[in-house]
Amino acid sequence: MKLDDLDRGILAALQENGRMSLTAIAKRINAAPATVHERLAKLRRSGVLVSFSARLDAAKLGYSVTALIHLTIELANDFERTLEELKAIPEVEEIHVVSGDYDLVVKVRARDTAHLQELLVTRVHQVTGFKRSATEICLTTPLERWGPRLG
Repeated sequence: MKLDDLDRGILAALQENGRMSLTAIAKRINAAPATVHERLAKLRRSGVLVSFSARLDAAKLGYSVTALIHLTIELANDFERTLEELKAIPEVEEIHVVSGDYDLVVKVRARDTAHLQELLVTRVHQVTGFKRSATEICLTTPLERWGPRLG
């Protein structure tokens, strides 16, 4: 879908504040609230706007460790099953299929390093097709976005 300036303005406003009212968005982009409503419906139907959701502070919920797990798996095994098993782990936030030395990069949140070790040994290393992994612990996260910045 090709986005125009109104679409970009609506999305930028929602990226800044997902709870912004249609009226506030309309004022911000100098459009009628009905136009904003119509455009939002179009953006949702097209799949550009996936959902409205609550963004949680993992550290304040007790999950202070963010880690990236690089996985090599036996691709001959049931790849979809491997993905489903990883998706079923509550601490998994993202799964990326990548090129290079590894097949997957999995972002997880853990309470502490002991919890991370337990998660690796009892869950991640037990998924179908697991061969090996390398784990990086994130020291800080200066930027985290959901999609490219449009505003």
